[in-house]
Amino acid sequence: MEFLMPYLTSAVILSTFILYLGLLGFILTWVYQDAELRGFNGWVVTIFTFLTGTIFGTLVWLLIRPKLKKQLIVLHTED
Repeated sequence: MEFLMPYLTSAVILSTFILYLGLLGFILTWVYQDAELRGFNGWVVTIFTFLTGTIFGTLVWLLIRPKLKKQLIVLHTED
């Protein structure tokens, strides 16, 4: 069992890193799309979020982002 420990440790570290990259990608993608939806430049907000620390930057964005405006949706029906 001792001979497996280096491999097990490497697998845990690699799995943690892959999970981190996945969560980072998810958060930054969401921030980008949310900023674009609210009329901001998504790249600027995403880069700000990344450079200030993903969690801190996301919290800042959640606090300063503008509210969505209600939009009228027109449905066309056939007579």
